Amino acid sequence: MDKYIADLLELIKAHPELPIVPMVDSEIVCDDGYARWKGAWGAASVTKYLVSEEHIFFFDDEDVEAVLIEVKGYDEFLSMTDKEAQEAYNALPWVECIAVDINLP
Repeated sequence: MDKYIADLLELIKAHPELPIVPMVDSEIVCDDGYARWKGAWGAASVTKYLVSEEHIFFFDDEDVEAVLIEVKGYDEFLSMTDKEAQEAYNALPWVECIAVDINLP
């Protein structure tokens, strides 16, 4: 069995309550047609995500400043100390999940 699939199955067994979120590489979908595109299983991990009006952010991968500016607004972010910004970032409504990369085949 492919290592990525085996790792995903282990994460599912360990965290059956978490949603599984496939994250599809943008290079897979290369047209505007109504078709299906082939992808390949990539790495899976337990993480947290946040959906804003413009983006999907991942807790472990994001710049605190960029997230807070989009979610809270530039002026509110500027008024925060570094400690307040980190606390605000941590307090956002993050959703824990199993994220699975779907890569080019």
